[in-house]
Amino acid sequence: MRKKVGCFSIRSWLAVAIVLSGLLVLRNSAAAQASKSANLSGLASVSGMVESAKPFQAAKVYVRNAEKRMLYMVYTNGGRYQAMHLFPGNYELSVQAKGLESDVQKLVLKAGQNATANVSLREASAAEQRRDVEILPFDEIYPPGPGLAVARKTCLYCHGANFIPARHLDAKAWNAAIDYMTGKDNRQGAMIQPNEMSQSEREVLVQYLVQNFGPNSKTRAVKVETEMPVDETKLAKAMYVEYYFPPDPPGSGIHDPKYAGITDEGPFAGRRVSQDVHFDQQGNVWIIDRGFPNRLCKLDPRTGQFKEYLTPDPTAGVHDLTIDKNGIVWVPENEGVPAGQLKLDGFNPKTEKWEARYPFDPENVIPASTVKHAQSLTIDSKGNIYTVLILGSGLSRWDRETKKMTTYPMPSPNAFPYGIVVDKNDNIWIAEFHASKIAKFDPKTEKFTEYSPPTQPALIRRLNVDSKGNIWFGLFSAGKLDKLNPATGKIIEYKIPHQVSQPYDVAESGDKLWIADAGQGGALIQFDPQAETFTYFPTPQRSDMPKLKITREGAVWYPPRSSQKFPGAGVLYPYMTKITTLGAYF
Repeated sequence: MRKKVGCFSIRSWLAVAIVLSGLLVLRNSAAAQASKSANLSGLASVSGMVESAKPFQAAKVYVRNAEKRMLYMVYTNGGRYQAMHLFPGNYELSVQAKGLESDVQKLVLKAGQNATANVSLREASAAEQRRDVEILPFDEIYPPGPGLAVARKTCLYCHGANFIPARHLDAKAWNAAIDYMTGKDNRQGAMIQPNEMSQSEREVLVQYLVQNFGPNSKTRAVKVETEMPVDETKLAKAMYVEYYFPPDPPGSGIHDPKYAGITDEGPFAGRRVSQDVHFDQQGNVWIIDRGFPNRLCKLDPRTGQFKEYLTPDPTAGVHDLTIDKNGIVWVPENEGVPAGQLKLDGFNPKTEKWEARYPFDPENVIPASTVKHAQSLTIDSKGNIYTVLILGSGLSRWDRETKKMTTYPMPSPNAFPYGIVVDKNDNIWIAEFHASKIAKFDPKTEKFTEYSPPTQPALIRRLNVDSKGNIWFGLFSAGKLDKLNPATGKIIEYKIPHQVSQPYDVAESGDKLWIADAGQGGALIQFDPQAETFTYFPTPQRSDMPKLKITREGAVWYPPRSSQKFPGAGVLYPYMTKITTLGAYF
């Protein structure tokens, strides 16, 4: 006999439960869809075909909104393209492929519009190129031999292959350059340590440089013979969006006469420079502007609007930022005003004021005569802030309870500590740029442990920790991705499969990793650790991207730092059809 429950059988109740569960799922799905529609309402899209008499693959389609200073970029697949979630407004559409280009089309996109724009490609006009630069294979520029072996470990691994062929020096000038790199009159200290080059090796190096890059040599550059591999089917699903800083009016910002003495020289002369990006709890993106005057910038990606704040000392220099759980934005000064008196500054977005300032190394653990230069920072679970001193070779900790700063010298001389992250156990991990090591700092014992990757020497800029506790980092000078297992100390290396790879930062997203690579103009590269495969997403403009941040939906944010014309912030959406919000949330 079937057991009854009230007037219904157990099977009947189960049937009702299944129906109710289905209705609940449908209701939640509808709510999610409604939320997505609300977040993306009023936006437009454009699609079309790109035709050419010559074959092409994965052409870049640029959709530029000059009024908002924004760019959308997508790729073609079989000649077809689609760009989604565009703000209404006036646009210029153009397409580029290898050796091919299009005319610029004017577009007016209205809210909710699904526009169509077809494009024809023609042969690109001859690229403007200096006639005195020869593009040659590496072996023709750098003849093999003992001199090249020394140059590789002392010069090329840091400066790259195109730095030396652009110089034409005699023996005296090359010797002076080597003196500088070994520490003479170099405020950064010795880039080449005494144990890295013997006197006999130096003599061999100078002879090699004079013979091949002497006063009568020609200016040359290394030919790229292995380009980035691309997969049209994957690229066509993706979309880049870049938001550019608003221009400074005459007489203000970079044009302010009070900063003229600073902006006339150096790599940031007369331009704005985006360095780091970070998200707040409201979905805004905060960006450091390293140009002079130094600024902290807030972008609302849902509107494309920027808001900017001068730092307390706008000529002190800035590099990175982070945001704590209370929403305070923390920015370490590079060198301070006056130079050497750098501070950790805290900005409150609610009051829009700088409300905290703490001097680095107040007890001069690193001698006052040593140049100090703060850079990257991270926050542990207790809210303590750790910052590396890239010049001065130190690690500083700001204690949230005591409000005091403590400094620890790095274990390797002139380590040039660069990237810094914290793991789930509050261990601090540091990339030692010039020491070619990864350092772990244990806050409980206040001791360092160092790990050396198999490839030596190798410049390491940034690093990150994945959900399993592994430490990932790129070898900027060797084109490799490394994984360190902290439990065993074992390091595995993966060769990044394109010429002149320059991995800068690494960040985890789900079961994949993203690499910011500056080689060949720049790309974001997705790495699958299980399949050990790399998927390339070449960037809209030629630039390096020193820092990555991943949203909870998998969007990859970056700063196009070396951009000469379009500094600001960019984001790659690997799947544009899955976008639910333009806000950036952890």
